Amino acid sequence: MASFAEAPDAKYYPELVTYGGLSQALRRLAENCGLDLGDVRPASDRGLSVYRTAEAASIRGLIRISTVLNRRAFSISMDSAEGDFVWANGSTAALGDIAEVIDAWRSGVFLAPLRERFPFIEFSKMAEGYERGEPAETAWSILLADDNHISHREMLAALRSNSRLSGMFPFFSHDVLRLAIDPFKRDAGEICIEPQGNGRFSVQSSPGGEILADVELADLADMASSLVDSRGELRS
Repeated sequence: MASFAEAPDAKYYPELVTYGGLSQALRRLAENCGLDLGDVRPASDRGLSVYRTAEAASIRGLIRISTVLNRRAFSISMDSAEGDFVWANGSTAALGDIAEVIDAWRSGVFLAPLRERFPFIEFSKMAEGYERGEPAETAWSILLADDNHISHREMLAALRSNSRLSGMFPFFSHDVLRLAIDPFKRDAGEICIEPQGNGRFSVQSSPGGEILADVELADLADMASSLVDSRGELRS
């Protein structure tokens, strides 16, 4: 294995040189400070990766830790166990802070208290929405307040006012609005709404549903909601 002690940035991470890797240094901190980091381990066993990356498990998803090149900093990211979003992330020069964040996150600390304790931790409004169990409501609010989608605001407001559509998860992809039945289960299907540039829209249930073309804004919400049954599932 290549010697980390000879790497240009090794001088910034003496404890990693001493203990033989990032995960080993974290485990030693846990032992000394009485922290529960679970099975913290190298994210890869290839070459110098054992010094540069580590990961630990939590019931909310994988925790990833890495070093930063050419200066002393440790980055941490808490991934979701469901879906592909990140709960929170941040970086600090203190490895002890990283160990404490892992311990706190694994113990179930929520996002806001976590940031109060560790100001270097950042998270989004969407992550808070997932934490509250309100991903759809949060996504609607974010889109309606986003000036990047100001040209779509009237459309978004009309769709959100419909009781069947407001519970679906909205997001844009290539200027097409998609309303997902379940933000975590893409195979549950979605409704695709594409502006036609003339104040009219095409509506389609995906995958492979019928295209309802040339719909006026006044009829858009009713037309889109007609594709959803009373159970909140796409009509076959």
